[in-house]
Amino acid sequence: MRLARSTNVGPVTFRKLLERFGSGRNAIDALPDVIAQAKTTRKIKIANRDETVTEIEAAKASRARPIIFGDPEYPPLLARIDDAPPYFYAIGRIELLGKSAIGIVGARNASATGCGFARKISHQLVNAGYVVVSGMARGIDGAAHAAALQSNHNAGGGTIAVLGGGVDVVYPREHQDLYLQLCEQGCVVSEMPPGLQPQARHFPRRNRIISGLSLGTVVIEAGRNSGSLITARFAAEQGRDVFAVPGSPTDPRAAGPNSLIRDGAILCDSADVILDALRTAEQNSHLFEQNHTFNTAARDARPDTSAEAYHEITASLEQDAIILGEKKTPQSIELEEFSDETDANEDSVKEMEKLFDLLSASPLLIDELIRTSDLPAEQVSTILIELELAGRVERHPGNRVSRIAK
Repeated sequence: MRLARSTNVGPVTFRKLLERFGSGRNAIDALPDVIAQAKTTRKIKIANRDETVTEIEAAKASRARPIIFGDPEYPPLLARIDDAPPYFYAIGRIELLGKSAIGIVGARNASATGCGFARKISHQLVNAGYVVVSGMARGIDGAAHAAALQSNHNAGGGTIAVLGGGVDVVYPREHQDLYLQLCEQGCVVSEMPPGLQPQARHFPRRNRIISGLSLGTVVIEAGRNSGSLITARFAAEQGRDVFAVPGSPTDPRAAGPNSLIRDGAILCDSADVILDALRTAEQNSHLFEQNHTFNTAARDARPDTSAEAYHEITASLEQDAIILGEKKTPQSIELEEFSDETDANEDSVKEMEKLFDLLSASPLLIDELIRTSDLPAEQVSTILIELELAGRVERHPGNRVSRIAK
């Protein structure tokens, strides 16, 4: 846990270190050599032992259980994604983590029709024995969770809420009652430390867990700049099905799903469409294989301290900078997960425009963009998220990005 909480050690670097050294203790001992032998601007600061103990005590106080990568309870589907969290906290029915699941996400300002459809398919999926995964946000998320909680749990289904803040932090506040129900009848998870208030940069990380836990993700009502489209993109990149509920072209909330359908998502107009796809996906048994073991033989091996041996580890530090997308001064969330308004100062605006000017309609490797812009990787990641949500850039397979042609 100390290794996972160390500065700049994200999920990719964590896995590389464990694969290389076999244990957290060995990896921590080897980190000085990793940094000394390899050329990297990413500085690693080992997490303080007392802070880790404090985090564990806070988790116990909130009845949260840590689920660590490598544990039998760690969800096999989640373990298969490249940036699976080193560990996360869970409250409630832990057994739901190992069941076949479907993600349901969508607009916070959803229509009554959209919420009704979310409730309908959530109810049917849980009654069919599946788990519904969502983010406990307003609108579609809340409707999906509520319907799942009211369904027949004897069929083996249920619901999991993935939070952007600590597992014990209720956001939005009006979902206090829903949160308590989820803790008792469903499962609430978060990779963030207990007590951490949600920040805008946390939600893309949360979204990859929603899609990672699921065999597929359903998008119901989402504007062109919706964070739900980020979840859909994660699902596609993770090799999972993407479903989209079509809507009227005159409704801005239908722009996202309609765009996904044009791009190849499965048109979803009933739970039967999802159930048919889920049954097919479940036949791919490799998805459920235990895929989170480490090279335990490395625990007693003599470490190789050459720069070449650590190349993959140092490269993973840069990759984690993209995944973590950390800001030096995190912006608290007040009303929405993402805001169209920017509170950035003049310098940050100039840096955003500088980065945007480097892009064209042809997809560019993000690593190349980092080198060309001469900006820190984490800052490039933050700016790209803001540009993507503003509808100015789009991402492509192979970690590439381009301008959106007007």
